[in-house]
Amino acid sequence: MDKKKLIVVWPYRFRDFDWQRFELEQLSQHVEVQVHELIDALTPEFAAAYANQSERPEVKRFSSLRDWRREFKKISEDSIIFTHIRPTNPKSTFVCITLATSKMRVVSFLLGGPVLPVREVSGAPQKLKSLFQKTYHFLRRNLLAFVMPDLLAIAGLESERLGKRDFSRGTKLIAMHSFDFESFLGMKEYLEPKNVAVFLDTGFPGFIRDEALTGRRELVSEKQWYPSLNTFFTALEKFLGASVEIAEHPKHVGRDHSRFFGSRVTIGNKTIDMVASSSFVIATNSTAISYAICFGKPLILVTCDAVEESGQRKRIQIANSAKETGAKIFNIDREYTEKELREALVIDHAKRESYKRKYLTSRTDDKPNYQVLLDEVINAVD
Repeated sequence: MDKKKLIVVWPYRFRDFDWQRFELEQLSQHVEVQVHELIDALTPEFAAAYANQSERPEVKRFSSLRDWRREFKKISEDSIIFTHIRPTNPKSTFVCITLATSKMRVVSFLLGGPVLPVREVSGAPQKLKSLFQKTYHFLRRNLLAFVMPDLLAIAGLESERLGKRDFSRGTKLIAMHSFDFESFLGMKEYLEPKNVAVFLDTGFPGFIRDEALTGRRELVSEKQWYPSLNTFFTALEKFLGASVEIAEHPKHVGRDHSRFFGSRVTIGNKTIDMVASSSFVIATNSTAISYAICFGKPLILVTCDAVEESGQRKRIQIANSAKETGAKIFNIDREYTEKELREALVIDHAKRESYKRKYLTSRTDDKPNYQVLLDEVINAVD
């Protein structure tokens, strides 16, 4: 008997990293997997943010939505569709309509980790803003109900809230783990602890990042960030005795990081292992701070004068990361004492538990995501 087909419709550059975190290796034992990568058809300008891509034969790349639709219609019969595309503009809405009219079971995902709130405005402006947002989301989810997925995988209370806000009532929610929490649960053995601190690099501000997609201008320069950051690392190494290593962002694995970090060790595709064996973690607003939560590692957050003065989104994201995790923020343009740095290594366990419930999992068991998908989606009886 032929396997069912699973078509993953992906709006970005698809990497081996994505194949692993979506557990397609495990699912491919039960279904025939094919990935349809649409970045060149949807947002070709965003391709510059990626330094690597998967060369797996299951990944098919399309530079034209017409070509993709033709191929999709040929193979979509009796398939399960996993989509990471939402109707946010005419092109993506066209994709969602194509998926919805296929009459196949369509599953979408909100498993990326923290979706931290933006700056709050008090008083009458906030009330007006809140009313506008509620009206917008009500109209959007109802007017676009015909292109909404059948199922939505969620992880955490915040993901559930967004799922109910942004998706129609006809979309059923499936309780799962965030990608990072799932990776944590899948660890078979932990590496020996080392006297190393791990910096979770996001490529800010040296590499092209999501600004290529959003059109936002980078307001902080390399000179305003990296010299002070490396000086801060040197202070940490002196006072706390732990050498600092750099966990490269998955988008930038393969790029030269030495012009930013000098001779410091930089490692790609090993972030979870690096955090698991670390003494503590340093970050700005990386979603990979989830690993610090999972492994019970102290977390230090960093900012700088230019970030604080810019008023840009990153400042708010760092502040919210501190609020949600209980971590201390250090401005790398300042000097700090050994006492202040050591005090920052104290973990707020209540905040960590809250973080887990809000952002990391909607389940009360450790059932892996791929098994949930097999039981509740792929092999489910209608």
